Amino acid sequence: MERKEYEILYTIEDEYWWYVGLRDLVFSSIVKFRGNVRKDSRILDAGCGTGAVLEGLNDYGESYGIDVSDEAIRFCKVRRLRNVIKASITEIPCVNDFFNIVTSLDVLYHMQVEDDLTALKELYRVLKDRGILILNLPAYNFLRSRHDEAIHTRHRYLKSEVRKKVENTGFDIVKLTYRNSFLFAIFLITRLLEKLKKRRAVRSDLGLLPDFLNRFLVKILFFENRLLNKVNFPFGLSVFCVARKR
Repeated sequence: MERKEYEILYTIEDEYWWYVGLRDLVFSSIVKFRGNVRKDSRILDAGCGTGAVLEGLNDYGESYGIDVSDEAIRFCKVRRLRNVIKASITEIPCVNDFFNIVTSLDVLYHMQVEDDLTALKELYRVLKDRGILILNLPAYNFLRSRHDEAIHTRHRYLKSEVRKKVENTGFDIVKLTYRNSFLFAIFLITRLLEKLKKRRAVRSDLGLLPDFLNRFLVKILFFENRLLNKVNFPFGLSVFCVARKR
């Protein structure tokens, strides 16, 4: 991700609809699939970015974070987060069977993760038996845009790809769905119109929205998340997966 994008992310991610909705789904999934989460649980956010998810994970146990970016680590320190170190998801400096829960949100898709299977094997290694892995990944390569260029996207995933890779690593999938489905048509039209332009400035979609619009989008995602607790969606902007170590 471009360095300037980390500053934008840190500035807006506490309130920005996309991240608020994702955190809500992650935390509710921890409660649903992990059950009685004890305070002595250990949780890793693998690719913690500027730390908003990691900060929230403190409510569910002792949280740890790794990220390969110096900028990300710097902003985590601004948040005064502990247990954060610079490390790659493909080479986690941790003993086997250490964590009860691992989250990795929009990380495996990145250019710096050259081999996502190696990363998944590392996540499997550091999880305890019956531990929970939570993944979020961008969906569909036909949605690639200047946003992907700015955040250094290597690949966007199909749900079938995620299933194959996660199961081949040794996990049992307990939840696999697309998400951000209600807004899919709007984003698809936006991407198609963008591709018609001959010259495109490379920049991400991140930016402040009018408060009323941001709150409206948050409500849409919260409603969608409640539905996702009961059903899976056949399409969406992201692939969301919860898996358990055998």
